[in-house]
Amino acid sequence: MEQTKKVRQRAFLVGLNTGKEKKEEYERTVDELEHLTKTANAKVVGRYIQTLKKPNPKTYIGKGKITEIIEDVDEYQVDTLIFNDDLTPAQAKNIAELTKCSIVDRTELILDIFAMHAKTKAAKMQIELALLEYNYSKLRNLWQHFSRIEGGIGTRGPVRGPGETQIELDRREIQKKISVLKKRITDLEKVSEVKRKKRTKFQNVAIVGYTNAGKSTLFNRITKEKLYVADQLFATLDSTSRAVQLNTREKVIITDTIGFIRKLPHTLVTSFHSTLLEVTEADLLLHVVDASDPDCEAYIESVNEVLKEIEADDKDVLYIFNKSDLIEDLSGKFLKKKLQMSYPNSVFISAKYDTGFQKVFDLVIDYLNQVKYQEVFRVPDDMKRLVSFIEKEADIVEREFDNQKQEHVLKVKTNRDLAANIRKQIADNKQMKYINE
Repeated sequence: MEQTKKVRQRAFLVGLNTGKEKKEEYERTVDELEHLTKTANAKVVGRYIQTLKKPNPKTYIGKGKITEIIEDVDEYQVDTLIFNDDLTPAQAKNIAELTKCSIVDRTELILDIFAMHAKTKAAKMQIELALLEYNYSKLRNLWQHFSRIEGGIGTRGPVRGPGETQIELDRREIQKKISVLKKRITDLEKVSEVKRKKRTKFQNVAIVGYTNAGKSTLFNRITKEKLYVADQLFATLDSTSRAVQLNTREKVIITDTIGFIRKLPHTLVTSFHSTLLEVTEADLLLHVVDASDPDCEAYIESVNEVLKEIEADDKDVLYIFNKSDLIEDLSGKFLKKKLQMSYPNSVFISAKYDTGFQKVFDLVIDYLNQVKYQEVFRVPDDMKRLVSFIEKEADIVEREFDNQKQEHVLKVKTNRDLAANIRKQIADNKQMKYINE
């Protein structure tokens, strides 16, 4: 029996430029929306962009543009309208009634793509939580995304109480499920925390960047892994860490992370907290940028905004401009010089032609040599557990025992966070002795 071919959604893209961006810049955000739409397996049939000082409170875009879209929906057999910004529930309802189309805003589209790409148990739960929190705030099209996640949320609601409306029931049901999911995610975070603690004796390097900039390609090149790489947005949702031995014989942990995007929904940042911890606890960030994209500096700023939101904007950063082979003409050379001036701590590579990677390795090694410094600790003999901890987590260069003071004198090569931890334990021990005396 011949299998029925799944019909792809046919979509119009709809944007509203309020004048905050130049026409060309706004067009590029709609180009990105088209890329997102294709990643969600929908077919883009056309796009409609209107310039208004402020959105129409009822239909977001103006009446004339709505009329134009209504006329074209039947002619082009379009069933979905995808908006470049977020809509209020009332706007979405009004537009749906007028056009007889499914209405999807930018955040819903991104959440839907995340749901499609979630593979691991952790990623599925994090996406499910983001969907619940988003739908809790909007309470429309409540269950349309959940079926995408295998083993997703059941739709059987609680028994209706006296005087309760359906919306009140829905909100109560979502609150319950959010609480359960947060508990499960917290349990997973504890497991991840144990794994991260085992890696504290090594320097940690996290690869960050705008989605589809080439992060996983760089990760594969450094670690000789074979992570999935595709020319689509959000191909990577789970962080992956590998230990790599540099030519200095020193091991470093390299982590590939989730891609960022402009207007990354806050619910996703919150839900992926455990994944993003890999970024907040890294010693060095490798910020991968698509140098060939006209909006690359805007993308850098978008990534930096997310780093600020997760309190990782104080990290040391090495900017890695990928696809440098695509900017070899005169204008590209001017751009390269401009980027080098704006981001002096940077290197240009081409993943396609396998060039520039050695310089990345050299710069990472230089950084690690600078930040991993020697410090001498005098550990009281009654803190044998701390001595064992230092032996396990740090590199001991020299050691001796001071018989007069009954202290272990350890010259240690370590990073600043571990050194601070050791100093605190010694200080706390001395304080306890002082109190007891």
